[in-house]
Amino acid sequence: MHWPPTWWIRLQPRLWAQLAKRTPRENAFLVLLPIVGVVVGLACVLTAHLIAFVQNLFWGNGTNMLTAAAGNPWPLRILIPLVGGLIVGVIGWGLHLETRGGGITTIINALSLKGGILSLRQTMPRDWAAIFTIATGGSVGREGAMAMLAGGIGSHLGRRFQLNTQQLRMLVCAASAAALAAVYNAPIGGSLFALEILMGSFAIEVFGPVVVVSVISTLVFRSCMGNLPRFEAPRYELISGWELGCYLLLGVLTGLVAWVFVRTLFFSQDFFEKLPLPRWLKPALGMTLVGVLGIWWPHIYGNGFEPVNLTLREQLPIVLLATLLPVKILASSLTFGSGGAGGLFTPSLMIGALLGGLYGYGVHHLFPSTTAEHGAYALVGMGGLLAGTTCAPLTAIMMIFEQTNAYQIILPLMFVCVVSQATVRVLHGRSMEEESFRRQGIRLPRGPEESIMQTLTVRDVMHEEVDAIGHDARFTEVVERFLKEPYNNLYVVDGEGRFLGAIRLHALKEMLHQAEALPMVIARDLVDDTCPFLTPDQHLGDTMEVFWREHSERLPVVDAPDTRKLIAWIGKRDLFGVYSQEILRKRQLLSRFVVKDEKGERDVYVPLPEGFQVTTLTIPPTIAGRTIAQLALRSRYNLHALQLTRRDPVTGRPHVEIPTPDSSLDEGTQLIVIGPAEGLAQFQLDMYSTATDDEPDAR
Repeated sequence: MHWPPTWWIRLQPRLWAQLAKRTPRENAFLVLLPIVGVVVGLACVLTAHLIAFVQNLFWGNGTNMLTAAAGNPWPLRILIPLVGGLIVGVIGWGLHLETRGGGITTIINALSLKGGILSLRQTMPRDWAAIFTIATGGSVGREGAMAMLAGGIGSHLGRRFQLNTQQLRMLVCAASAAALAAVYNAPIGGSLFALEILMGSFAIEVFGPVVVVSVISTLVFRSCMGNLPRFEAPRYELISGWELGCYLLLGVLTGLVAWVFVRTLFFSQDFFEKLPLPRWLKPALGMTLVGVLGIWWPHIYGNGFEPVNLTLREQLPIVLLATLLPVKILASSLTFGSGGAGGLFTPSLMIGALLGGLYGYGVHHLFPSTTAEHGAYALVGMGGLLAGTTCAPLTAIMMIFEQTNAYQIILPLMFVCVVSQATVRVLHGRSMEEESFRRQGIRLPRGPEESIMQTLTVRDVMHEEVDAIGHDARFTEVVERFLKEPYNNLYVVDGEGRFLGAIRLHALKEMLHQAEALPMVIARDLVDDTCPFLTPDQHLGDTMEVFWREHSERLPVVDAPDTRKLIAWIGKRDLFGVYSQEILRKRQLLSRFVVKDEKGERDVYVPLPEGFQVTTLTIPPTIAGRTIAQLALRSRYNLHALQLTRRDPVTGRPHVEIPTPDSSLDEGTQLIVIGPAEGLAQFQLDMYSTATDDEPDAR
């Protein structure tokens, strides 16, 4: 057989042409999606095996926490959580990090306010803290730490491949959703979790990458851990339409209990924060109290999968259901409040199952012929409480449906989830994430549009070539400057460059009626010292509000509010261009460059001439070996070469150089060019033709 095949030879130029139409960042983003899906799936498998290994090490059984805990004497039920709490405390103290919770708020904060930057070095120790918390009996779930670890992996890979801010946010969001999808065997629920909770947007450009990564990670997890649903529920269904009245009350009850659960969690946090103990000892105290509760109720240990399945199969007596409900709320609150690491999705599911089972037991006893058995109410209660604690009913509906494969109960499940979330809102309650941000004084952007504008700063778009006039300049000089400048205000500075204010064109017009006093007027007499100013680190979202209040086409930028040294200016046109390009996705006369300074890497937007574009091209085999001069970029296409990036054949590291006419081009080398759009299009077309003439360049 001839190799390579003929079809591949014919396809290769078209493939190169398609890749050339996209920027290297876009191609890198597409390639990273399946890679991240596989890596996240394997990371979740590894974490699950580590939890089982540590659990077996402490309890003697790595598969069933309830059986393992019940088979150990009561002193060990206290000692093992105590040891686990000490380990978690030492991890947090030794590495100077916060171990509390599952990290969902950390992911949201990174997506909304940090442009998708999530430190892998910070997430890995928290994953280990969660492993020891869960394996030694902490009453939390494993999903939160896995999601944060996955987000850290996505952020690390995205930054290594130099993705832009929006691509990095989408990759981190997709990675975190993929972890949740893998852990719960729920790719649809994991995808909705990303859209409804993490991003707060159902935009199709986010949905596509999230689904791809979630599906791949779930397939990897299923291949290693099995394809069974996480919860095993008998076949339940809606008996009659009248039963919706009972489910309505269940929705209200799950909303009330969700409200109580969230308040109890943060009350516990406040309690432990006020305790006069070293921070590293607090997880040990909280876990010890959980161990004491576990002497009588070992069902509260760990993520609670086993008790939930027993409740769904109606194998727990009503007295135990009634007792476990407040005990589980207390145990999860003690674990969370003291600094234990782990998610609260799974505890919410168990509390909902206990509440629904208890309620369904009474309803079925009163109306046996028109209501389902209490296992059905336990199943629906899981979704209701999850919807109440997260304020994300769509995620709750799909998570329960996928984990149980119980389609027959989907109508009451949808009904209860919506009623539960509405009940929490009526009580002016918040989700766990919203309450956490409120306590930190963080206001999250509403939607991806505001998130993008809150990620970018004035420094990214400001113009540093700013002209100002001295405070002692004569009136005639002020008039001359207004005649030269296209703006309706002039900035005034003192002898040290300190911003004093602005002279309005309208104020100049008023002075013309006082001709006899004009020779005595200086710039300081005309200054409006109420003119607002910006600083380089202000977010563009805040800047838009300042522009709305100020009737001016531009605003001054000072170094700091105390020193007020005038360093730059920013115009409305800059804001409109960034908004249109980054949010509306319209092609503007702006080009984004990544620059490095003492504060690290950042994006800078530079206006381009009308009709010009900057693009990065990957050199195909058809022109490999030629020089810049032989391509005739300037004479034939009116293009200019800005940069060449080669890969070192030994180390594989990129090497950047400024091109000259004699610079040779190797296959795979990246060439950045600037020029008119039609010239770029023609050059890309000719680049894949072997008939390109060797014309000298007119550089």
